[in-house]
Amino acid sequence: MSPRTVDRTARRAELVAAATRMFAERGVSATSVADIVRAAGVAQGTFYLYFDTKDDVILAVVGEVAEQMLAAISTELGDPGLSPAERLGSFSRVLTSLSQDSSLTDVADFIHRPENERLHDRFAEAFLPRLVPLIEQTIADGVADGSFDVPDARAAAWFILGGLRSIELAGTPVAGMPAALEEASRLVLRTLGAR
Repeated sequence: MSPRTVDRTARRAELVAAATRMFAERGVSATSVADIVRAAGVAQGTFYLYFDTKDDVILAVVGEVAEQMLAAISTELGDPGLSPAERLGSFSRVLTSLSQDSSLTDVADFIHRPENERLHDRFAEAFLPRLVPLIEQTIADGVADGSFDVPDARAAAWFILGGLRSIELAGTPVAGMPAALEEASRLVLRTLGAR
């Protein structure tokens, strides 16, 4: 590979990392594509080889956060040392810790604004189908050990995620998320018939 040839995956990752830094420093709305390419040390045209719009790089940043979330949630929901109810509680704690991560706050606020619903929906379309099986399995484990009483673990998983989406739709500020998630966890356990 010549010195001027750059691996496409590495270049894209550099642009996403630069966008993440700039969003954390300046905020999503105040960050321009020019800011991102300057931080990445590339020409503006290079950005458009990888992303069609600023929205696309925002989704890439959010996608990386989603991967971190899925890894953390998968670890917590798969912990055999915890009961199914404790595993669902740990799911809420992972979401709470992410909502309190200052490097993600502006991106989270941005993606949850009503005017950015299309961006949020694109993110959800990719994220939720991967999350549902993790929650479904936890609920099925609870049904199997008698700690939950629901007829359909998959429907219950979708119901839980719909409830979490309702927290967002209600306009809950990021600062209010921990309390809202805690209350949602209590409601989830009652809904599942937790003993």
